[in-house]
Amino acid sequence: MSWDELVAVALIGTDRRPVDADAPPGAPGELGAALDGRGVEDRLLASAAAWTVARRAGARAGAPRVVEPAEPDPRPLCSGPAAGRLDGLLEVRWLVEDWLALAQEHGVRPPPELVPALLDWAEDRPERYAAAAAAAGPLGRWLAAREPRWAYVLPVDEADWAHAEDRVDLLRRYRRQDPDAARELLASTWAEETWEDRQAFLQELEVGLSDADESLLELALSDRRKPVRDVAAALLTRLPRSAFAARAAAEALPLLRVEDGEIVATLPEARGRRSERLTELLAAAPLSTWDIAMVGLPVKDDLAAAVHEGWMLAALRQRDVEWGRALGLLELLPREEAEARAAAADDPLLAAEPLEWTWGPELSNAVVASVKRRREAGGRDVDVAFVGRRLDPRTDIEPLRDLGGRDITRLCDLLDTRAAMLSEFA
Repeated sequence: MSWDELVAVALIGTDRRPVDADAPPGAPGELGAALDGRGVEDRLLASAAAWTVARRAGARAGAPRVVEPAEPDPRPLCSGPAAGRLDGLLEVRWLVEDWLALAQEHGVRPPPELVPALLDWAEDRPERYAAAAAAAGPLGRWLAAREPRWAYVLPVDEADWAHAEDRVDLLRRYRRQDPDAARELLASTWAEETWEDRQAFLQELEVGLSDADESLLELALSDRRKPVRDVAAALLTRLPRSAFAARAAAEALPLLRVEDGEIVATLPEARGRRSERLTELLAAAPLSTWDIAMVGLPVKDDLAAAVHEGWMLAALRQRDVEWGRALGLLELLPREEAEARAAAADDPLLAAEPLEWTWGPELSNAVVASVKRRREAGGRDVDVAFVGRRLDPRTDIEPLRDLGGRDITRLCDLLDTRAAMLSEFA
């Protein structure tokens, strides 16, 4: 009999269509003997099961393919406990960045069976690309060559630009790989792009931004669409040597002058709030327009906030350390200096908040003491859970455990997990 006959009998019923169900060709003799001893319906089902196995096992293999293995990875595997930790973190997608940073610091790699999940973790999250690609190593590149979703770990090929499914992502990756080549690639098709694409592409120039990008950004400033012009202007404010910056300086310079030891600000002509326009113009001008000593002078007519906000925005955009120091922007200072200043502040917790890295022992201890003082005084206006991500993992947080509050519990849980991770890499 055949498989089709078995199916027909199963549909119609053994009463209406008797069948002598038997084992498939090539089956062991014992199987046929076992079928002979069963009832009609039981024999039909057993025969169908045997035929199902035979059909699946009997599929012909495709033509053999030679697949080159991934290049060897010279890094040793992480410890078993560290691997188990990563497996759990990838399940909840929590603290994976911290694990990868420790792995890089100790020069080890994740187990190969977790690399696909790691690549999934970074998919569609550009800020995670570099860490995931570095951790995945040669195996990640080998897998990405076979799975388009993970292409972000591969070098960019300019030939893909015309037909890539996600050209924004391709430009983003290329910008990290070769900023100048990425800019030239974008410039080659700029005139043919839709304004929506021009806006999206321009935003990717933030990575690796340099004076070499000025010509393309100046071209974008003349775009017919305001969103495109706005992105170009925002990027040009970060290039203090550009022609745009010179024009901004010429417009902003007459707005501030020093008289009798204080700053006199002239509000520009503008629709809406003129003080906001003053801030915008000061933020766009290169900081070399002003004498840094002006920071310490009073400002007339309640315009100090507008003036200092403009200078702070300019300092952050231009990454100016000297102005950052004068304005108290600790995130612009060298790491050791920033941490020392934060630790010595009246409230180290608030002073350290902009410092988005793992703090050293001195600042960590100062922040723990600051949190304790604040809570014991009844202050609950700041959610302190973020501190658990930034304290040195070896910090003693016992003084905080009995203070109560969900954010304190979260802080302690975060630091306990990070401390355990650190021990697993030892």
